[in-house]
Amino acid sequence: MYALDMLGELGLPEDLIDDVRGMLGKRADDLEDNNVGPIGAVFGGSDAGGQLSHHSGVAQQKVSHAVLQMAAGLRGYRENLAGFVDDLGETDASSATALSNLATSTACVAAPSFETNSACTLPTEGD
Repeated sequence: MYALDMLGELGLPEDLIDDVRGMLGKRADDLEDNNVGPIGAVFGGSDAGGQLSHHSGVAQQKVSHAVLQMAAGLRGYRENLAGFVDDLGETDASSATALSNLATSTACVAAPSFETNSACTLPTEGD
């Protein structure tokens, strides 16, 4: 069974993977577009209000940064999922080539002796 076929066996057809990749990209865009905004001066002009405004602004910046990191993480996961599918395709192709070469090599030694096997040429002196 090829690796891409296994995705179907696992219940992960390619159109589902494309849907998941699209959803990850859209959610990353949504996070960036709807990121938290500055709070502003809503705590009054007192020293305590100014300090609360400052701390709220610092917290907002940290949350905003974390949201942007989450969006980047979703995009990274989206790309890794695409790379995973591509790697499966390349693995299928290289495995098929390796198996074909192995079958050819096995055919060379399958007969009772090299002399009676016409599938391969024996090496000669000087080769």
